[in-house]
Amino acid sequence: MYKIKHKIDDFCVEESVKLDLTSKKKDYTYFILEKRNWNTNDAIKAIASRLKVKPNRFNVAGIKDRKAITRQYVSAYRINKNELENLKIKDLKIIFVGYGEERLKLGQIECNNFKIIVRNLDKKYDKIKFIENYFDDQRFGGKNIILGKALVKKEFRKACYSLRLRWKEGDYVNPLRTLGKKLLRFYINSYQSLLFNEVLRIYFSRRYKDFKNVEYSHGEFIFSSDKIKNIKVPILGFLTEFDNEEIKEIYEDIMRKEEISKENFIIRQIPEISSEGNERDLIVDIKDLDCRYENDELNKGKLKAILEFSLPKGSYATLVVKKMFG
Repeated sequence: MYKIKHKIDDFCVEESVKLDLTSKKKDYTYFILEKRNWNTNDAIKAIASRLKVKPNRFNVAGIKDRKAITRQYVSAYRINKNELENLKIKDLKIIFVGYGEERLKLGQIECNNFKIIVRNLDKKYDKIKFIENYFDDQRFGGKNIILGKALVKKEFRKACYSLRLRWKEGDYVNPLRTLGKKLLRFYINSYQSLLFNEVLRIYFSRRYKDFKNVEYSHGEFIFSSDKIKNIKVPILGFLTEFDNEEIKEIYEDIMRKEEISKENFIIRQIPEISSEGNERDLIVDIKDLDCRYENDELNKGKLKAILEFSLPKGSYATLVVKKMFG
């Protein structure tokens, strides 16, 4: 069985972001945050704490894993360049980029560039050109899906119980609100992602003549070398419209089984976490994939593959590994 993230250095990712550094306004300081064994939110909190400012002064274009070496862009509102560069925090490095008048926004990434070492291989594998654009396991940790479904179905008591929140006199909404909009929306997004994955699995099982099944934490992925036409697939929400009849039929069948409708994503009790939905590519191309093999110094008699490639924002490098080596 292949191994990834055996060492922190085995998984490296670097964002590509376009910034306007020509503005005369300098409200925002842009820097690259290089981190090792930190998740993004904790790293930002640590920087804010050292500077004695609130974390909301900082914005990122994407969230990066903890168990990796990552380089990502950060904007800091009215924070001095020298203060940032003088910070000394273990396994964090700040690289000044410039100034601008706009904060970074989630999703502003153009692409992510990866270097991944896959270990414990018995043979060399063929390169792949694309991946089916599922959400991977990172999206589904802990009770994310259970909580997301409970919120969508207005089972607020169940959500409070799962989170071990205290409530008074049947008021389950206010304890949930103490968690903040961002976290509650993340739970809902996790549930939406699971529904999306199931739609893709069914769609591919119908369209592919030859495919393989690879298990993940909440089911299985279907992969194939037979590339089919890319389409936009909805991520279910209260404003979702279906342009593709087959996708519509698959979603409707799943909604019947889940006992939900599009309208369930309107959450009047906590309107700020209602979700109108989105869409996502069915498949994405892997750009500039390079793969070379060497002897694996950590596993005697085995090979390691050194992969370098780029993916669009929101797509999972771990799926490249699962499809290629799974």
